[in-house]
Amino acid sequence: MKYILVITLVLLHVACENNTKKDTGAKHKKITKATDLDLNALDTTANGAKKNLINFEKGKVNRVKKLASGVVLKWIEKGNGPGFKKGEMAIIDYRLGTPDGRIIDGNNRIDMPFIPFVTGFSMQTQGWDIAFEYLKVGDFVKVEIPASLAYGARGIKDVLAPNTPNWLYVKVISKIKPSIDANGIRAWKLADGQPFELEAGASKEIAYEFVASTPNRANAIVARKFPQRYVAGQKSAVPGLRKILKNALQGERYYLVLQPEQAYGKKGYANSIAPDEPVFFLIDIVGVRSIS
Repeated sequence: MKYILVITLVLLHVACENNTKKDTGAKHKKITKATDLDLNALDTTANGAKKNLINFEKGKVNRVKKLASGVVLKWIEKGNGPGFKKGEMAIIDYRLGTPDGRIIDGNNRIDMPFIPFVTGFSMQTQGWDIAFEYLKVGDFVKVEIPASLAYGARGIKDVLAPNTPNWLYVKVISKIKPSIDANGIRAWKLADGQPFELEAGASKEIAYEFVASTPNRANAIVARKFPQRYVAGQKSAVPGLRKILKNALQGERYYLVLQPEQAYGKKGYANSIAPDEPVFFLIDIVGVRSIS
C-alpha cells in the first residue's frame, strides 16, 4: 500500500492549481486554522489521547450542517476550492474515531501523509460518500456518521463494536484530475510499471488483480490471490478494462471509474453489479509476458 502515495505526491504537485486559498475573512479570525491543527495529535497513545479526540474540535467549529440522513458535518475550516461529483478523486488526510475517544483508522496507519479517495463508489462507508457531496478542497471537517451509515450491526471484529457511530476527521487537500477522461472511462495511474518488450510474433498476456465497487456496494467483485489473465485483442474483460490493459505494464496500479457501457452494461454481473450501473475498479498489474 505504501507505494501508492509516492505517486500521489507527484499527482499533488501536478494538481497544485486546485488547492484552495486561505479564507482571511473577519468571521474566521478567532477560529484556529486547519493548517494549525495537526491530526497527528490524535495519534498519541498517552493517557490523554481519548480526551484529545473528544475535545479536538471544541471552540473551533465555525459551521454545522445536519443532514436528513443523520450525518452531521462540523467545519473547523471552510475551504473555497472546488467541490466533488461522484467519481472524482480527492487527496485527503484523515483519522477515523469513535465517540469513546478511540482512533481506529487513518492514513497514518500506512505511514502516509495523505491518501487518494474516489467519491461516491463505496471506497469507505456510505457516510463518507454522503459527506463528500458537501465538501470542497480546503475543508477541514469533523463528520459524525451514525452507525447505520458506518459499519452498522456487523461492526469490525476486534476493532469496532456493532452499532457504533463513527467520527471522521478529514482535511481535503486537493482534487486530482484523471489522466484519461473520455468515452465513459476515467482513469488515474497511481504507480508506474516495468519496461517490457514483446517478443517477435508473440502475443501479450497481462495478469491482473482487481476489486470492483459500485455506488451501492463495496467490494462487489474481489479478484485477488488468483490473478485474472487477459491477452491483448481478446474480449475476456469488460470494454473499459480492455482499453487500459492492452498497454499495461507489470507493477502499474490504476483507479478506474467506468460508465455502464464500458463496464457490465445492461446485463450487470450476477448478483453483484446491477444492470446499467457504473463501476469503480482498483487494478494491480501483477505480471506481463509474451506468449506464443
